[in-house]
Amino acid sequence: MRSISNVLAAAAILVTVEARAEDLTIVSKVSYGKSESISTHSLTSEWSRSTSRDATSIVHLPDGRLTFLDDRRQEYWEVTPEELEDYWDRVARQLRTSRGGDMWDLRAEPKLEKLSGKQKIAGYDCEHWSLEIGDALELDFWAAPALTPPSRYFDGRRILAVTTGPMGVLFDKAFEELKKVKGYPLSMATIIRTPMSRMEVDEEATEVKKGAIPASTFQVPAGYKKVKSPLEEKR
Repeated sequence: MRSISNVLAAAAILVTVEARAEDLTIVSKVSYGKSESISTHSLTSEWSRSTSRDATSIVHLPDGRLTFLDDRRQEYWEVTPEELEDYWDRVARQLRTSRGGDMWDLRAEPKLEKLSGKQKIAGYDCEHWSLEIGDALELDFWAAPALTPPSRYFDGRRILAVTTGPMGVLFDKAFEELKKVKGYPLSMATIIRTPMSRMEVDEEATEVKKGAIPASTFQVPAGYKKVKSPLEEKR
């Protein structure tokens, strides 16, 4: 659950204003059942950082390197785009020889639809959208046309999806569809279904701040120990 929340919370970290490359800090409320938490996202033209609960994700946009911090244990691990591709290949092979493809409805095609209605979120006018991938994944979200994801936004989302394991295949499909949406989702309800369970995570931005972000924000804190990537352990 924490890995999924981190991925969803990290959705806002790679957003930028189309006409101006301004540093942004986005604060959001994340809800799961009766549990609520606050996530904070920071973005510059080269770096993005998302902090939620006990974990932090940092993405270096030019080369796609992901650094994942375990703030409780004061540990961190890294993954390169090449290691990510190798991981996705292994996941695909495993799903072809198991029933995972059926459980996660991985063969379903995405269905994206713009709905009626408008509302203001964190000071931005937003439009209503829906995205479904079979019965397994549903996204109900409100996108702000004034905020446009940069070209590397969806690559960053895909990198962060590795922490969800096989479910990352579903999010990978979703990210491709979201490229067709004008604007950035400031509010999103994510519903994941399997034959045995249903889970919903809701996230909504409460504040979007503009202003320079110190370079130290995107560095690993002193005293953190580097550990082996969990993606390597799954070889």
